[in-house]
Amino acid sequence: MVTGLLYLLAFVVVLSLVVIVHEGGHFLVARLCGVRVEEFSLGFGKELWGRVDRHGTRWKVCLWPLGGYVKMLGDMDAASAKSSTDHVPAKLRPYTFMAQKLWKRAAIIFAGPATNYIFAVLVLALVLFFTGQGILSAVVSDVEDDSVAEKIGILAGDKILKINDQDVNEFSDVQRAIRLTSFEQELVIVLDRDGEELTVRGIPEYVEDSTYPRLGIRSSFDNMEERDVGFFEAFALATDQVANMTADTLRYLGQVLFHHRAPKDMRGPLGIAEAAGDAFQGGFLVLILFTANISVAIGLMNLLPIPLLDGGHLAFYLVEALFRKPLPEKVQTAALWVGFSILIGMLGYTMILDIPRITQRIFG
Repeated sequence: MVTGLLYLLAFVVVLSLVVIVHEGGHFLVARLCGVRVEEFSLGFGKELWGRVDRHGTRWKVCLWPLGGYVKMLGDMDAASAKSSTDHVPAKLRPYTFMAQKLWKRAAIIFAGPATNYIFAVLVLALVLFFTGQGILSAVVSDVEDDSVAEKIGILAGDKILKINDQDVNEFSDVQRAIRLTSFEQELVIVLDRDGEELTVRGIPEYVEDSTYPRLGIRSSFDNMEERDVGFFEAFALATDQVANMTADTLRYLGQVLFHHRAPKDMRGPLGIAEAAGDAFQGGFLVLILFTANISVAIGLMNLLPIPLLDGGHLAFYLVEALFRKPLPEKVQTAALWVGFSILIGMLGYTMILDIPRITQRIFG
């Protein structure tokens, strides 16, 4: 019971922080563009606490802390799915969202995901600057019994040089290559064994309780090289990490979409809560790094061109820019319902994947 509460608390803390960052991006750019923001809410449902600032914005915390929103003048709902100036007094209409030029509306919408990315880069850069960078050598220290690695002849002490013609510089490159393996894809691995190069081939496999396909190799912390990282280098490395996270996620989604990979390791809210609890138990540094990862995931998800999400709004604005007029209201409404259906379907599907795995983990 206590463990379950800790997992729930970790999930709420991580999600709340990422939501504040995301909605804070919308809020700041809206203010800069001269839009009046009526509400900044953390959570949904019954208001538990609230106050109005000198600009007329009501800041509030609501009962269900599973998201949040910024409601701008002219918005007809919390999701900003529809906006209108019909119910706004004439003298206030210049301060509505819909009264703004197209580029300002696009900037306000884009600011949410962009701030998620900026936050992630900032967090990772500060961690690198203050703790340094640990580079784990791509030397195999242990091969699991009956694993794919053992069957194809990888031995402890082998150094991995290449995977599928991609150079390997550290063990994280190995993990990334394995993690992004398409379903039933064979890996061609070039090894250095006592100064001699040799090539082995194998298909990573899923084993019980594994999230990603596995080869069955580990590297020891004895192979870890620690080095200090300068301030500007830390931001360059952090930006590269965030770019890799984004590319890896898009590649994974493409593999699932085109049936090149099983969707077994997809995670929904329950899976994220589980991962947040694991990160919480790993300590503050692990939790803050996990939060940066979730911030990237939320930012990227919101950029997908699905109606109801920020990316859907941006897609509408692109059409408006190309044809010099917005899509008809009926078309937008129909698209919003399609987007809603897609999101509900994704939520339901990921819960179907999450519940059996989490139940098995709890009850054995």
